[in-house]
Amino acid sequence: MALVEAKREGDLMADSRHLQEEMDLLFSHFFELRYPPMLISERLWRPPMDVYETDSEILIVIEIAGMRNEDFNITVKDEVLTIQGHRLMKEEQRKAYYRNMEINFGPFERNVYLPESANTNDISATYRDGFLVIKVGKGPRELPQELTIKIE
Repeated sequence: MALVEAKREGDLMADSRHLQEEMDLLFSHFFELRYPPMLISERLWRPPMDVYETDSEILIVIEIAGMRNEDFNITVKDEVLTIQGHRLMKEEQRKAYYRNMEINFGPFERNVYLPESANTNDISATYRDGFLVIKVGKGPRELPQELTIKIE
């Protein structure tokens, strides 16, 4: 009797796996994107960001390839540093038949609340190899009305 139950359980597991594979295949074909929908490309998204500090500065590193320096808008208002931009999709990407779409396009924004130790008069930004790096020096804090940071 135990052998028969084990065989049935094994068959049930194999059938269950087969059904799952068939369902995955069905859904992948059903939801396959021929063109990226506008709602996905125009929604606000958040590129990955690391924020850490050393003895002398606060570093903000954002991973965001495919941009130009002029595509970023970096501002400081009160104690908030804001990074905004818009990554555009290339024309050939818009016309492509998508099987998978994980790279975000469209407008993005990230905000960083600066600690009391942040010196807003000592901020620099660089963009290289797909990474935006913003360095905020430490020292006496003076909160500007609004400050715009240009990428070097």
